[in-house]
Amino acid sequence: MKARAFCPGHITGFFQVCQHEDVLTCGSRGAGLSISLGVFSEVEVRDGEGRIEVWLNGLKARAPVTEQTVRFLLGARKMDVVVRNELQLPVAQGFGTSAAGSLSAAWALAHLLGLPEGEAYAAAHSAEIANRTGMGDVSGIMRGGIELRDRPGLPPIGNVRRLEGHMDLVLAVVGPSMPTAELLDQEGVMEGINVVGERCVELLAMEPTLENLFRLSNEFMEGSGLSTPEVRRAVWEAKKWGWASQAMIGNSVFATGPDLELLAEALWGFGEVYRCSLDVRGPCLL
Repeated sequence: MKARAFCPGHITGFFQVCQHEDVLTCGSRGAGLSISLGVFSEVEVRDGEGRIEVWLNGLKARAPVTEQTVRFLLGARKMDVVVRNELQLPVAQGFGTSAAGSLSAAWALAHLLGLPEGEAYAAAHSAEIANRTGMGDVSGIMRGGIELRDRPGLPPIGNVRRLEGHMDLVLAVVGPSMPTAELLDQEGVMEGINVVGERCVELLAMEPTLENLFRLSNEFMEGSGLSTPEVRRAVWEAKKWGWASQAMIGNSVFATGPDLELLAEALWGFGEVYRCSLDVRGPCLL
């Protein structure tokens, strides 16, 4: 049996990590948006011994988040699963590729196993938390569009508000990848991040506008200590033509404005540039 699915990527502008013993309550508060570039998954299931094989862009790979998501959904079933993921964006650059890859695979596998959509979300969220690769991406993708995650955890335990607005975007990768798990394991770093992240959440809740999202994302970029000189220079250049900030956690920038051609031209000198739009559909079968 085979099935194909797509899941949008996700960008976080700012966040506050919230730990909890219950994995579905664990997660983050913050704000971000789902994007039209993401991950396509083809999943094949057959009787077997429970072996899981994952391919990324045509190469066999170890993908612990996707592997664990699949294992959560399989449970005690004696089946072999092959996942072939096609990524439209680079990994570890703040575009939510681990969440998108695991969730698109989960969406296809849940269809093949006759499981409800909620179990796909729960499996992907749990795998993300276990591997510390994205504390709120699955919750954000679940809501879609521009979102404010004001209570941590996977909905309905967590609460995610959809903010008004639509935009097309320019993304730019301006430096090497940033492994999320390594940063989240540094206690001193996380304390500072959570102080500024909590403040940004509260301020956006008071004024939930797109302009304020970008302004607070800039404050978080400066106050969290996560930005690099390359990111700051790229953001400064892009802000001449619109709104821009750092995609968390990555050496990358997301930007929007009235003229995307000018924005893209401003960012071409900093690294690889991508064009996309806001996604409001969420994961879907193909």
